[in-house]
Amino acid sequence: MKKNIKKILSVRALVLSVLLICGGAVRTAMAQEVNITPLPQNLAMDNEGKRFELPRKFTVAMYGVSDPKVWADMDRFVRKLSSATGKKGALERKEKGHFRLVQDKTLSAEGYVLAVREKEVEVRFATSAGCYYALQSFMKMLPPNVILGKEGEKKADYSVPCLTIQDEPRFAYRGFMLDVSRHFFTVEEVKQVLDIMSVYKMNRFHWHLTDDQGWRIEIKKYPKLTEVGSVSKDMLMNNETQTKYWNGKPYGPYFYTQDDVREIVQYAAERHIEVIPEVDMPGHMMAAMAAYPEFSCQPERTYEVWTQNLGLSVDILNVGNPKAVQFARDVVEELCQLFPGPDIHVGGDECPIMRWEKNPECDQLRKKLGLESFRGLQNWFIGELAQVAAVHGKGLFAWNESVTAQGADMQPLKDNNVKIMCWVGAQPAARKASSHGLDVVITPIGPYYINRKQWNSPDEPFAAGPGNDSLSVTYNYVPVPQDVAPDLTHRYIGVQATFWTEFVSTAGYLQYLMLPRLMAVAEAGWTQQEKKNFPDFVRRFNADIPLLELGGYNYGKHYRYKTDQPQPAQ
Repeated sequence: MKKNIKKILSVRALVLSVLLICGGAVRTAMAQEVNITPLPQNLAMDNEGKRFELPRKFTVAMYGVSDPKVWADMDRFVRKLSSATGKKGALERKEKGHFRLVQDKTLSAEGYVLAVREKEVEVRFATSAGCYYALQSFMKMLPPNVILGKEGEKKADYSVPCLTIQDEPRFAYRGFMLDVSRHFFTVEEVKQVLDIMSVYKMNRFHWHLTDDQGWRIEIKKYPKLTEVGSVSKDMLMNNETQTKYWNGKPYGPYFYTQDDVREIVQYAAERHIEVIPEVDMPGHMMAAMAAYPEFSCQPERTYEVWTQNLGLSVDILNVGNPKAVQFARDVVEELCQLFPGPDIHVGGDECPIMRWEKNPECDQLRKKLGLESFRGLQNWFIGELAQVAAVHGKGLFAWNESVTAQGADMQPLKDNNVKIMCWVGAQPAARKASSHGLDVVITPIGPYYINRKQWNSPDEPFAAGPGNDSLSVTYNYVPVPQDVAPDLTHRYIGVQATFWTEFVSTAGYLQYLMLPRLMAVAEAGWTQQEKKNFPDFVRRFNADIPLLELGGYNYGKHYRYKTDQPQPAQ
């Protein structure tokens, strides 16, 4: 293990030396060594040439810090730093130490000031999140084994240049969505995703748990959702080496128990990541209707969990049936109890209404509500679920069809402050939603759909898309265009990388398509638009290759330096 890490550190040194040649503008060796992604808002080198060296025994001064979350974070930090470096650390309720924490309420919620001096590292923060991100930046400047929590060489250089970082994120919401319905990923594979998100200061994990192809979360009140809905009779598979082949046997049962969910939620919380569960309703419910056909618009039929990866089912939940609506309420109720965060996602996308139009119960409900269009039933239904979430102090997310579909009724969304994820026609959808007073998250199909093919080459493994959504396209996308009205920009609360798994059935292929584009979206979420610079980002990605490889992550190598120059950007 130590030989491998020593090799990794040697590669890191080699990469950094090459980057000195090809970085573009002339930089000092010291500045080159400071490799932090997402790029901080302000970084100033202090006392150039001087460094803080982690001593054999180090202390963290916790005097005046009362927040138990900060204490818990610092305990994990000390244990991680100690095990990775072979040093010994301790928390002390003193004013002075090698690390000194200062709670400063003038800073923003996730902001921090990190001042590295020869004998001391001072961390200023307002909340536990700010403290956590400061220490992520500190560890990012050490050898990569540290932030990964892996044991390294005791004699390695565990020192950091003297500098001051004043930093805070651009957006409050910096997310990644993973679809585990089409193809399932284990608890450990999900944790790997959370680990790399935390390295790049992402703070929302949107977990797409149900769809036509599988119901992946245990709901105690409705056991058949997982007994029946988590198994398909076959499944179309795809990875880097084999393009689209049938599994040839039942796929499943694959789902997360409620104990699994609690484990992942806790693991994410320790990394300051909120988990937002999505149960997609009232469309994309073939797996649910296979388990409970009585909640469909044609209950006499037999339904199956879909095996086809693409397509849009016209069979949706019968919102005119009070028992079907109660079923949905019950599911949201259990989600609210399982997930402590402030948000639940209820889907609301791609919902054909032709079954409603021919269903007497839906027609009766439409007339009772005074709706001209059957489409209005969709947002009425979302409003019903929002009332369940509100009892638990939570709000809802929905996809942008709830706003942009012809005949959509905006009032239930406005009444319940539903937040909108904008993916198809993302910018027009965001303008419409924000103009109605709704918060929006930007996750456009193409640049931020990082499950899509990332390079236009015949040698590239099969994936969704033609290969035009390269790293440069993802990085250079502007989530808030200049022509957005100034009084609406505060409604743009964040960005999200989205990953659908129709054609991705292994964790290695997930990582290959996800990285490094996830890093690009992370920088869009944290760094101000005017500070972004693609050549510099590519330099930092290359400097992070040892980290990715030591962490066991697969990644797209299209922008990896092969000589002293990167490949041409697509």
